[in-house]
Amino acid sequence: MDKLLQGAYDLHIHTAPDVVPRKCDDLELAQRLIACGMQGCAIKCHYADTSARAALLRKQFPQLDIVGGITLNRASGGLNPDAVERSAQMGGRLVWFPTLEALAYQKFHHRSDPQADLSRFLSVFAADGTLLPEAVSVLDAAAQNRMVVGTGHIGADEGMALVQAAAECGCKIVLTHADNPADFYTIEQQRVAVAQGAYVEHSFFTTFHNRTPIQDIAAQIRAVGCKHVILTTDFGQLNSPYADEGLAQYVHLLQNQGFTDSELRQMICDNPVHLLA
Repeated sequence: MDKLLQGAYDLHIHTAPDVVPRKCDDLELAQRLIACGMQGCAIKCHYADTSARAALLRKQFPQLDIVGGITLNRASGGLNPDAVERSAQMGGRLVWFPTLEALAYQKFHHRSDPQADLSRFLSVFAADGTLLPEAVSVLDAAAQNRMVVGTGHIGADEGMALVQAAAECGCKIVLTHADNPADFYTIEQQRVAVAQGAYVEHSFFTTFHNRTPIQDIAAQIRAVGCKHVILTTDFGQLNSPYADEGLAQYVHLLQNQGFTDSELRQMICDNPVHLLA
C-alpha cells in the first residue's frame, strides 16, 4: 500500500457502465480505492449523469467519498442549467462543460480536414465572442447548488471567459486537464485563472500517453503553486492502468521532479477536499 495515496482523491475517473468499454466498473473501482487506502473519487461519463451511481456507491461503501455529476454534451441538452439543477437534486457535485462534443476539441482533432462539418458541436461563445447566456446560467446554477465546475474540452479562450464569470458569481471552477494539447492553457493563462480563484487540473493521461512530458507538468505546477492544483488520472481506458495505479505512478514521477510528499499530498488530498467542501 502506497503511503502517499492514503486519504487521496482522484476527481476524474471513467468507469462502466458507459457507452464505450471501460477498464473497470463502479464496484471494482470502489473496492480498489479501499484496498489502496484512498479516500474518494469522482466518477465521470461524457454522456450520462453519474450522480445516482455515486449515491449508491456511498451507501454501499460509506468509508468512501465518491461523487458524481453531469457533463454538458448534447445528450444532456448542451448548456442546460435545468440539467444542472436536476443533477444537484440527486446529489451531484460536479458539472463539466462540453467535452467530446466541444467545438474547440473537434476543431483540434479535425485540424487536417478543413472541410469537416462541425456545425453540431458546442461552444460557450456567441457569434460575437461573448459568453452565451446559457453558459452563465449554468455557472449560476452550479454556484447556487455548491457544485464544482470543470471547463471540459472547450478551448482555452472559452475557459478563461468562464473563469472570469465564475469569479463574479462565486462558482468554484477547475481548468480541466489544462496541459492537454487539445485545450492547452498557457502558463500565463493558468496564473490569471488561479488569481481569480480557479484550480488547475493536471491529469496523468496526457503524460502516460506521451502527449505532455512530466517536466512540462512540473513546470506548470511550479508556475502557479501547489495550493492551486489538483492531480487526477482521467483513466478508465482499456489501454491505461487502473486509476489507483496511475495516481501512484504520477505522484512518484513528480517526486522525481523534486516535489515533496507534503506538496503532493496537498494536490491529491487537501485541495480536492477543499473543492468538494
